[in-house]
Amino acid sequence: MNNSTRISLALAFVAMLPQAAVANIVCEGTYEFFNGKDTINAIPGEAPENGVRAAELYNANRGAWLGHFMGKPKSEGLHEVEVSQCGRQFLLTQGSKKMLFLQSILDETLYVAQDIGTNEAELTLRVVDHRIMVGSVKGKSHGFAFNMPVAMEPRDVTVPDMKGCFDDPVPEGKEVVGDRLIVDPAMRDEVIDIVAAELGVPRAQAERYISAPRFEKKTRQSDTGVTEILPGEPNCPIELAGVKNCYVHPSDTTNTVNAFVLLDEDGRLLPVTMEGATSNRPRVYDPGVDDLCAPKATVPPADQFLQFMFMPYEDTGHNDVQAILGDARTGLYKKTHRSDGKSKGRRGREEAADEAYQAVGAPVTGLH
Repeated sequence: MNNSTRISLALAFVAMLPQAAVANIVCEGTYEFFNGKDTINAIPGEAPENGVRAAELYNANRGAWLGHFMGKPKSEGLHEVEVSQCGRQFLLTQGSKKMLFLQSILDETLYVAQDIGTNEAELTLRVVDHRIMVGSVKGKSHGFAFNMPVAMEPRDVTVPDMKGCFDDPVPEGKEVVGDRLIVDPAMRDEVIDIVAAELGVPRAQAERYISAPRFEKKTRQSDTGVTEILPGEPNCPIELAGVKNCYVHPSDTTNTVNAFVLLDEDGRLLPVTMEGATSNRPRVYDPGVDDLCAPKATVPPADQFLQFMFMPYEDTGHNDVQAILGDARTGLYKKTHRSDGKSKGRRGREEAADEAYQAVGAPVTGLH
């Protein structure tokens, strides 16, 4: 079988494999490189005279995670790993020495060194849990087959820049269904200001602790359908070419704003994010846990959530604010209070928010 036939069969096989949904992530940064006890075996018919005996003596007289994995690991010092091409390759360097590893087309966790100075051996590394690499140098020379285990242990690693690697563009010809309302930006900013002042959060840190969605899902009440207006009524002029009714479609914007915060068991506000959240409420943002290359919890779990719902009524100018205190784990409400019909404008919204917050026990004790 010639090389072109092998390549064709390999590509055909790859085409049948399920493709990974996202790019592989290899942590980049500083690693310590180790090699272990190598083994040598005589190749029948190729080894020199007494080659089998020589191999037996060599293996017997040489001499984890690393200790268990490779036996008497020997450090080759610190190396740097730089990841590129959305995890499809990385560059291993130590001083002026550089070695490029390319991802296998059949196994996204396996990387193959491109030039190790000889055609008689191959260096491969398998990435385990994003930040541990184990592999081997295998080959044959002068009638002997050799195999030396290697490993790379992380010392100071981080997630590489994967911007654009996980994009899932809308297929051509597909349109996003308009099932959401845009939250009025000015009203949203005002609500964040009001909640921050009520809870004692500095404005510069408000969006670290307060989550206010920019969109709200349409409901039967918000999507009331099309209104027909007769010619001559406001916003429906009489056309000279004929009398035509006008049609007003539901607004794509809402003035109703929801704001959420999360509290630990001592009542301190926790940093929040909507990325990865499984409900309309945010989750705790913990950069230690979110860094898959160096996971270490630095923020306690959420014990309670506090929600403010601001509902300004354009027809009367009054403002309702509802506060809800609930269990962050189950989502069940513990306390709720709705402050109805407060005065117009921002001052009315501030008064309504304060009344509702106090009614649910004013649970916030500080910031984490």
